[in-house]
Amino acid sequence: MEKVYDAIVVGSGPGGATVARGMVQKGKSVLLLEKGNNRPCTGTYLNALKLFDRFGFYKSKEGLSMLKATTAGGATMVYSGSAAMPPPWLKTDYNIDLMPYAEETIRELKVEPLPDHLLGEASAMVMAAGNRLGQEWEPMPKFLDPGKFINGKSSGARTSLGLNLGERWTARDYIDQAVDAGATLMTRAECVEIVVNNNRAVGVKVRSNGKKNRLTTFYGNDIVLAAGGIPSPVLLKRAGIDRAGQGCVVDPTILVYGIHPDKGSFQDPLVSVVSWKWYDRDGIRVGTLIDPWVMTLISLAKAGFSHLFKILNYRRMIGILVKVKDELGGYVDKDGVVSKELTPGDLEKLRKGEAIAREVLVEAGCDPDSIVPGEIRGAHPSGTCRIGHVVDDNLETRIKNLYVCDASVFPEALDRPTVITIIAFGKRLVEHLLKQ
Repeated sequence: MEKVYDAIVVGSGPGGATVARGMVQKGKSVLLLEKGNNRPCTGTYLNALKLFDRFGFYKSKEGLSMLKATTAGGATMVYSGSAAMPPPWLKTDYNIDLMPYAEETIRELKVEPLPDHLLGEASAMVMAAGNRLGQEWEPMPKFLDPGKFINGKSSGARTSLGLNLGERWTARDYIDQAVDAGATLMTRAECVEIVVNNNRAVGVKVRSNGKKNRLTTFYGNDIVLAAGGIPSPVLLKRAGIDRAGQGCVVDPTILVYGIHPDKGSFQDPLVSVVSWKWYDRDGIRVGTLIDPWVMTLISLAKAGFSHLFKILNYRRMIGILVKVKDELGGYVDKDGVVSKELTPGDLEKLRKGEAIAREVLVEAGCDPDSIVPGEIRGAHPSGTCRIGHVVDDNLETRIKNLYVCDASVFPEALDRPTVITIIAFGKRLVEHLLKQ
């Protein structure tokens, strides 16, 4: 007799980890599958290459760079630790109220803005400069524990390489709690197919340890896909749901760099200060962030040879993140190929955000001639299994007992940190599954 789990969860990012933990803590048997490994993240470049699919060089057909984390904990292993409540339009436009679950998460994980002395000198200076300009900068709420900063220092720019000095919450915390409560975690286990019988999901086929010709079938009463904005629609397409992957949003992002006479932001917590002034009207958000040294060097090289030697002043560089809400378009095909072309409206938002960043960098004391924007990236591939298009309000597909719980269910671009919204969706889904 094959064992039948109450729930099989595919993917261990914030959505999958939340569902797995919630179900097993209520006495349900859970199998949690993760394509990547569960090794410690050391913050080295070599280690970072192992955290991302295609070693971090994942691009759309049009050349838009995107990061797709493949490791236990998903993108939370390399995120900035920024936290934002679900957007109000989820309730007003889609009748989905995540606020009770989000507020519970805020309390549980003690999310709050960092105290002034932990913001970072350069970030605090940018906030002061922005407020002199009327840009309305403020500290960003964080999944960071001030008591775990080592000598008042955070992981800084190397956070993007997976470094965590212990100050940042990640989905691995939820994974550990799920395993302690009895969940089975399988790493290096890639789900390649959903097993469907009479329009009901009954299991998954899994390739373990990279062995292409060896598949194992696991059976479950409920199957929850939480593999991310690109892998989840691929699995649904293979299961016969053709609408999956039709349309995509990515929250396009650029970094604008400037060189300051004295201070750089490489040791500051990522996005410790932010401005939402242009969010409601223009869908633009700006905050302090700089890439690690090598990634900054690559960005400068792509911007042009004349900018390359600015890397010698890396320790005095300040980076401003510009992130915009993009329009739905493009697709993800059954092989995981992404097509995503930014619209003229998307590009105009990025240009406006760049101008805002330039203004605050100059006001903060950066040399105007040193300022250079990096390449455009896709921050959050999502919207590929949208509510109302691929899944219903309870995140269930047209195949019974087959659910999706990750950024792919967003009905439009979130243009804000996604983790609290995904966790809230996960808690809401657990409540629904238990009622079933």
